Amino acid sequence: MARHLLTRRQALKLGAAGAALGALNPTRAAASPSPAAFSLDLSAAAAVAAGTGWHTTRIFAAPRRFDIIGLGWTRGSRVHAQVRARRRGSDWTRWMALHEAADHGPDAGGGPAGTDPAWTGPADEFQVRFAGRVRGLQAHFVRSGPAARAARRRGLSLARSAARRRQVDAPAIIPRAEWGGDRVEPRSAPAYGQVQIAFVHHTVTANDYGPEDSAAVVLGIARYHRDHNGWNDIGYNFLVDKYGQIFEGRTGGAESAIVGAQTQGFNSVSTGVACLGDFSAVAQTEAGMDALARVIGWKLSLHGIPVAGEVTVTSAGGESSRFRTGAAVTFARISGHRDGNATACPGDVLYGQLADLRVRAARYAGTPAGVTVRAASTRLRGSVTARLSGAVRFPDGSSAAGAPVDILYATAGGAFSPVTSARCAADGRWSTTIDLPQSGTVRARFPGDATRAPLESTSLAITILPRLALAVSSRWVPRGADIAVSGVAWPSTADSVALLLDRKVRGRYRRVRRHRVPLRATRYRRLLRPARRGLYRVTVRVDGATAREYVRVF
Repeated sequence: MARHLLTRRQALKLGAAGAALGALNPTRAAASPSPAAFSLDLSAAAAVAAGTGWHTTRIFAAPRRFDIIGLGWTRGSRVHAQVRARRRGSDWTRWMALHEAADHGPDAGGGPAGTDPAWTGPADEFQVRFAGRVRGLQAHFVRSGPAARAARRRGLSLARSAARRRQVDAPAIIPRAEWGGDRVEPRSAPAYGQVQIAFVHHTVTANDYGPEDSAAVVLGIARYHRDHNGWNDIGYNFLVDKYGQIFEGRTGGAESAIVGAQTQGFNSVSTGVACLGDFSAVAQTEAGMDALARVIGWKLSLHGIPVAGEVTVTSAGGESSRFRTGAAVTFARISGHRDGNATACPGDVLYGQLADLRVRAARYAGTPAGVTVRAASTRLRGSVTARLSGAVRFPDGSSAAGAPVDILYATAGGAFSPVTSARCAADGRWSTTIDLPQSGTVRARFPGDATRAPLESTSLAITILPRLALAVSSRWVPRGADIAVSGVAWPSTADSVALLLDRKVRGRYRRVRRHRVPLRATRYRRLLRPARRGLYRVTVRVDGATAREYVRVF
């Protein structure tokens, strides 16, 4: 099966060629088959089997021929399920365990109530066996084979007539149009995040497929994810088969940091690569491992991320995530799905191959491309002006001279928004200054142009610490006299400072009073009247800054 590289320029050329062919032969273009998604209600069969242990249903005739099957049910059901299928009058497939789908999905909301889909090949009839109590049982189908074959023919025809341009170090990637993804239109525009980690998955579909079937498997998963799971698009960013073919997954550009639905809680900081098949008891093939290494080594390098080592990111939570919202989690740069979510994915055997995968991916890692951002200081005391700089490196090696760079800013829990911009010099370097209203996080982003995809840096946290001044009216005061405590806290978003008065007793300071003193135009003032003689400690705190003075009362 022929493969080719996906680049933004190539996509534009293929799109133009496709439009031209469609104009020359609109009837043929309109007649191209589309993948079909449909369902069958099995609730009556589930009701009969309730509470009887493992139950095998009768043979069902599907509403029409299918290639992919999965099950859905009412949320709260607890079910173990298997399925087999056949063409009418032909041999049955083996019984295939259906993997529950709730362990992945978008960061927002819960996972689907049901199973991941299983590849059966062309089939008309099926049987289900299951254990547990299930309500609202439905069989979900996708017919993807004809549409995938037509897309493959169309893609190869366009590829022969289109000029090829290879992106440096890029692996061969089969674009969406060539496996039929252009017939699975996303519900909304892609969202862009960051790529700091690569998560490895398996699709838990059958392993006995041919290289000519892979495009239909990918198309079936895409249609299932969108139409049956209700997601925006296919969940994975890339898919790899056991023959070494790499498929572009979620739309938006293979080079871009597209937010998928593959590792809940960490979708916005990762890319997800799924292996077609079930690797719970068998190993990924040599060709499959090489393809995984190629696409991950290239993808991480493309975004300026090393293949080796670890990274700490913040969890967005979710019902299948192993980590609560806001938790700081450290991952290997190449991790398995189970490292982030409560799941057995990517299977015990493939998970054991990840150490080898990291070594292989390092061989294919190129010169890091992308956008970088750094600050002259990430802790600003007594100032709100941050001096930022960085560089832009494009994966195709083109010049970044004059390229725009947007600086994005967000406070804790808030969304990123642009605050200023800069232009790259001839060597791709840029610099600028920004005034931040409070502590937050910044990113640098190249917004993309006609030939180059958007690129975005990793996040950089900048903390603004106030310069805190403290003065006392006298360091020696008689008992019963007032001590005036005053000072300035700037810059600060706080509306008050904490004022603490401690007295030294038997070698240790013990708390006497604690006050909240309001800030008025960055200034504070308070009178204290210690009741006993001795050595006192006056402390003022605000926003991570502390100041201290000592007073003797006689």
